[in-house]
Amino acid sequence: MIKGHYSLAEVLAVAKLHPFYNPEAVYPPDALAIEKACRSSSADITASEFASLPLLTKDHLYSVVQRLTNDTSPRNNFRRSAYISTTGGGSGGLPLLFATDATENRIQRAAFGDFVNKCGLVEPMDWVLTTHTSGYLYRSLDLISEILENAGASVLCAGSRMDPEEVVSALTCYHVNVLAGDSSQIVGIAHYISMLPEAQRKKIALNKVIYTSEPLTRHQRDYITKVLGPVKIFSIMGSAEAGPYAVINPDLTEHTPSRTMDFIFDTRSLLIEIVDRSALGSPVSAQGEPVPDGEQGLIVQTSLQRLRNPLVRYVTGDIGSLHPIPKTASEKIPEAELQHFRVLRLAGRDHRFSFKWFGEYFEFDRIEDLMRTEGSGVLQWQVIRDSLESSPQPTLEVRILRAEDGSHTVPKDKFTDMVENFFYVFPENRHLFRITFIESIEGFEKSRTGNKVIKFADKLT
Repeated sequence: MIKGHYSLAEVLAVAKLHPFYNPEAVYPPDALAIEKACRSSSADITASEFASLPLLTKDHLYSVVQRLTNDTSPRNNFRRSAYISTTGGGSGGLPLLFATDATENRIQRAAFGDFVNKCGLVEPMDWVLTTHTSGYLYRSLDLISEILENAGASVLCAGSRMDPEEVVSALTCYHVNVLAGDSSQIVGIAHYISMLPEAQRKKIALNKVIYTSEPLTRHQRDYITKVLGPVKIFSIMGSAEAGPYAVINPDLTEHTPSRTMDFIFDTRSLLIEIVDRSALGSPVSAQGEPVPDGEQGLIVQTSLQRLRNPLVRYVTGDIGSLHPIPKTASEKIPEAELQHFRVLRLAGRDHRFSFKWFGEYFEFDRIEDLMRTEGSGVLQWQVIRDSLESSPQPTLEVRILRAEDGSHTVPKDKFTDMVENFFYVFPENRHLFRITFIESIEGFEKSRTGNKVIKFADKLT
């Protein structure tokens, strides 16, 4: 493995000097202060001492980030030689951003590319076409391209602006065997391919799909394999704060319960704790002892690849559990590497996330259940909360893309009734509610930066 990580002691020593964690620090430490802190760091850190450190929440983190971003003082090292990435996935306004040391970022990409290769996602003879997004402050195209190149693949950067017809032409012309993109892009291309003549479909020789961003539902995965054939479906997970850090390769992990996904990560690069949901109290002072392996809770990250702007005990907002990697993985990964790998079983976002419309709260996991109804054929969905032009009354629109191959067994009118019943649509609020069945992925509202389908677009905020 390419060494692209620091010791926990070094990360914690720098964190003590950083305004993310030290309210008395005005600016992040400079290179000399970081070097001095690392030299004087103590390796004797007990588990209880580490667990006593405050949890870092997104609200607190980005309040400090915003202050540092707006401070143009030459002493502000946050703005010095930084790699800027945005969180994306929002609606309206400029996106939140996170700054990483540019050199650290390149080293992390190289190390993660090596990890991707060891986990078997790509090989040196693979040709990858990626439809990830670039521009408007978003950088997933260059991130994924460089990672996959570091993993040994040859990459065609199609980007998100290449239309499906051009993508399919490139897939056939260059004999591409791997398609990469965010989940909604993968579904959209598969949907386009499903409508092509059989002779044209046979020219496509994909055997792998690598998706990012939103998880693919079981129905979406089944649909992709039905359209593209027996492709292997992998995933890469990352964030603006931690960078890329985990992958899905079903060949290396055992069967998991439905509605969860098994990600593999390297403990030399990232520490993950699972803490009880009750641990999340005030933005800075909340603390939480990790729960035992196998138990679900809040996912808390500490990066061992971010030193200049450390990430220590950061609450991601996701729910998951930790597990050992199955012994069967040793058939494909050398034991010297495998001993450092663990499984993060992701169960989704914190179930406390919901929205309110017409006096009722609607939880996102319950909406997911509705859209996964057997026979519904739903490939992608979106909820948009807006208001009437003539009044401040909040409106709700549900946009739905269904498979066109006739595989869905629930008639359109029956499924419409199910959706209306779920959202409590009555005569008195029917004028505020609308269901729109769309014909392609382009019919959805997308984020301004990542060009991703936004599951919940709130135009009232």
